[in-house]
Amino acid sequence: MTVVFTPNHFQLCKKVAWDDVILKLSNEIENNTYGITVTNNNKFPSIRLPNQFYPESIIKAFNEVKREKDVKILHVYLSFSGECGTFGRHKDSCDVFIVQSIGEVSYRFDDGSTYKLTPGDSIYIPNGVYHDPIIHSPRVTLSFSWE
Repeated sequence: MTVVFTPNHFQLCKKVAWDDVILKLSNEIENNTYGITVTNNNKFPSIRLPNQFYPESIIKAFNEVKREKDVKILHVYLSFSGECGTFGRHKDSCDVFIVQSIGEVSYRFDDGSTYKLTPGDSIYIPNGVYHDPIIHSPRVTLSFSWE
């Protein structure tokens, strides 16, 4: 399988509201389900929001992708600055389908290709493919999987 980039396809994903992201973050903090990514270069952390509490605009985005791709899981990634750290170069243990919701993120791959995602853009990354996310601005990224 190969990486597949699709520009400007998911319209409801572009409408995720910051207020709903903050509600989700508050719920994750209350339930201690969030994750923090910190890198060695002292950048601000990014935050992973994996629980199944989805405020209105987030559930609409989830359902938009679920109808088309039959995804089962959504993790929301949140960064408040373009200077935020990420997991760095890594591979996932399952196929992932990423849709950009707010802001811009690039994904760099070992074959030298780079894809810049803006709101509504998506990228399918197969299990085992190394990639390096690069944050360009405050962002909300929706990461879907089938497992």
